[in-house]
Amino acid sequence: MADQQPSDVAAQLQVVLENMPGALVYTDDDLKIVLCNERFKEMYIVPQELLQPGRPYRNPDWLKASADAFAELHAARPFDVVHSESTSALGLLRRGVHREVPLAAKFHGNYLGLAAATIGRGVRESGIGPRVREAKHLVWLTAGHVVPPDFARFRACEAMVPSRQQLDGTVRSYLLDRSRVHVVPNGISTDEFKPGSRDEARAKLGLGPGPILLCVGRLARDKGFATAIEALGRIADPDARLVVLGGGPERELLEETARKAGVSSRIDFLGSKPRAEVIDHLAAADIFLFPTERDEAAPLVPLEAMATGLPVVASDIGGGAELIENGKSGVLVPPAAVDPLAQAIDSLLADDALRRRMGEAARERIVERYTIEAMTRQTVAVYELAARRLQKDG
Repeated sequence: MADQQPSDVAAQLQVVLENMPGALVYTDDDLKIVLCNERFKEMYIVPQELLQPGRPYRNPDWLKASADAFAELHAARPFDVVHSESTSALGLLRRGVHREVPLAAKFHGNYLGLAAATIGRGVRESGIGPRVREAKHLVWLTAGHVVPPDFARFRACEAMVPSRQQLDGTVRSYLLDRSRVHVVPNGISTDEFKPGSRDEARAKLGLGPGPILLCVGRLARDKGFATAIEALGRIADPDARLVVLGGGPERELLEETARKAGVSSRIDFLGSKPRAEVIDHLAAADIFLFPTERDEAAPLVPLEAMATGLPVVASDIGGGAELIENGKSGVLVPPAAVDPLAQAIDSLLADDALRRRMGEAARERIVERYTIEAMTRQTVAVYELAARRLQKDG
């Protein structure tokens, strides 16, 4: 995976596994890499011992094993296309597979964008400790990007990015040919994520009648949950609650943030939940918050919230900001800005009609642009382009 922690891309790659043929998939739930044919009837699972922490392309055993596995399977039953999630297929490129089989890579983040976001967090932090932490993270990002140094091999392939916001940074980070980089937004199932009964969902979950703000995601420092917690303490409605779904290393720190803000009794940290329960919580909520401070290429959770008809208040950073038409299908606020976030929440809670209009516009935007069907159609078009180019170039 390029420049991302496994947990940040697992959900996106699950969509690829379930809906796209010929995919290399990395999930951190059971930490496995799957190489499969176009109908998913046969699978090869790379041995567990090769999956060391860190990005796959930094592990020479992974590079060899993935290329060996591909060669064995390709000899038995030739593949029509190779889909590389970020730089996972680097081992195949080193063996020249892309000169025999069309290869398309989809990048879910880029070094320059993530580095800029890290620097921004460091500038906003106060105190030596947090700034040193961000400096170390920047060193880690840089080392992970340039080792090994042949990531530019992907210049010879068709490439995809999930948002226009990612175009320039991805081209520059991987020295790609811009004419071969295509925007293919992630998609979700609008049949699965759709508006539901608020009252039924609340009764099912045991939630009261007061306003509910919802956050979903990994509890990591760059996800901005601390900003949401502090904003809860500044909004006008004292009955509003914040429900947080997800686990992660920052939970204790976030609970301490809630205590200091005086809102511990108004926050529910519920941990990770099955998809069905996430959908129930989306139906029960009044507003979805996505206060990330990270340059995320194309996060799925705002898509899911918008598809269920929720107004979303999101940070104006990364590909997530591209999803929302500010003031129409949601509200964009600066990252790590507590007061603007609180003001946006107040405006929405004070106006039921506005929330309803934004939710309807959000659902319409997802149905028009961000469905699994649209993602599949556009991705297959890139596969076909890669095949035509390979045939033409010989």
